[in-house]
Amino acid sequence: MNVLTPSAKNYKPLLKTKKNKFVMKFTSVCVVLVFSFLASCEPTSGIINAIDAQNVNAEAASAAYINESADLASSAVSGLTNSQYSSSGLSGLAITGLSQLDDRIGSCATVTLTTAPNSGALAGRITISYDSSCADAYGVIRKGTVIISYLGARWQPGSSINVRLVNYYRNDDHVEGNLTLAYQITSPDTLHVYFNSVLDSGKVTFADGRFITRSQIFTRQWIRSIVSSSNNQWITLANSLGDSTGFASGITKGGKAYTSQITKQLVEKVTCRVNKVFIPVSGTKIMKVGNEQYTLDYGAGICDNLISISLNGKAKQVTVTPEGN
Repeated sequence: MNVLTPSAKNYKPLLKTKKNKFVMKFTSVCVVLVFSFLASCEPTSGIINAIDAQNVNAEAASAAYINESADLASSAVSGLTNSQYSSSGLSGLAITGLSQLDDRIGSCATVTLTTAPNSGALAGRITISYDSSCADAYGVIRKGTVIISYLGARWQPGSSINVRLVNYYRNDDHVEGNLTLAYQITSPDTLHVYFNSVLDSGKVTFADGRFITRSQIFTRQWIRSIVSSSNNQWITLANSLGDSTGFASGITKGGKAYTSQITKQLVEKVTCRVNKVFIPVSGTKIMKVGNEQYTLDYGAGICDNLISISLNGKAKQVTVTPEGN
């Protein structure tokens, strides 16, 4: 019986052909993988990456910290009795009981009042000095000094408050800035107070050593509850056509210039502090960094630190952290 077997002459080309096909397929796979890896290293338009999230996160955190200092100042001024506010020649008078108005002042701070000498002017200085070994009810440690200088009839158009932060920290974040609150319109019962919030030289240096700078012109409204201060709200109004307020600008943690514009009023609820929420819970704004434009949506009023970021049709939800990352 004859058994058919490939001759040596025909067998070698067959092996060579199969080997070549294998090499070609392997090479093709490698080329695809290499190009895929290189592509992943390049910035991709429309995809929200870690840098995008950091830009938004740090801007939102810095805005919250600056606005918090304005809130502290308003609460401190509100806590003065009519007699204290209008007195003259006081020096270092201890002020107590402010925790009922704002738990961020509370037992962790010493508050004193110094007023102008007899001059007929309503003017004074409130100094809040924090105990760095003390945490508030929500675990936040503040240290340093907040100096609040007021001028004019309280909550009336033409009156103003200046807020200066001296070596001031919120946990490990160093907050700086010179903030002026110019009061505009108020209801007869002073429960709805409007003021312009103008910040210059703002800067927040985070725990990782990097920082974001900030200037801003906002119109804010303080809505005070007659039932409990925990029901109070702070509203930052949106920019409207021809309005010069509602804007912020500065340099990001990554060293790039940014602008921020509020497009739907931002609402902060005092009651949300129980959930350690430190940012607005509703409203929208647009942030521009270089060629990128982010739309930021703070939500529909739920007490959380979440923001939805939209960029070129892509959306991602991020949690704003105190570290600004």
